[in-house]
Amino acid sequence: MSADWVFFPTFFGMVSFIVWVVVNGWQRRQQIKLIVDFNNRVLERLGSAKDFSDFLHSDGGDRLMKVLTAERGLTAPRDRILIAVQSGVVFLALGLGLTFFTWRTSVEDREAFRLISVVVLSLGLGLLLSSAASYWVARTLGLFEMSGSHREAGIAAR
Repeated sequence: MSADWVFFPTFFGMVSFIVWVVVNGWQRRQQIKLIVDFNNRVLERLGSAKDFSDFLHSDGGDRLMKVLTAERGLTAPRDRILIAVQSGVVFLALGLGLTFFTWRTSVEDREAFRLISVVVLSLGLGLLLSSAASYWVARTLGLFEMSGSHREAGIAAR
C-alpha cells in the first residue's frame, strides 16, 4: 500500500477534526456568553428578592422558567438516538463501498482495504444496534411520552 493512500485521508481527517473542535468550541462559547448576558440583564432589572419572587409568580416568570428548564440542543434522547442512526448508516454505507472497492479492483494491499472495510462496517452495525437498544430502553422508561405538551401537563400536575 502506497504511503499516499494512508497519509492524505489521515491528514484530511485530522484537519477536519481540528476545525470541527474549534468551531464547536466557539459556538458553545458564544451560546454561554449570550446566556450569561441575559441572566445579568434579568438580575439587574430585578433589584430585590421581592421583585424576583413577584416576577417568578407572574405569567412571564412561569414561561421563563419553562424555557430555562426545557431540554435544549442534543439533550433529548430522541435527538441522540437519531444522530447514532445517522452515523451508523453513514459508516455502513462507507464500509459497503470499501468492500465493493476491494472486490472490484486489483489493489496490491487488498488485505489492508478488507480490514479497513470490516472495521468501518462493524462501526456502522454497532451504532445501528446501539441506537435500536437505546430506543427500546427510552421507550420502555417512557422518555418519549414526556415531551412537548405531555411534559407541560406533567409539570402542571405537580
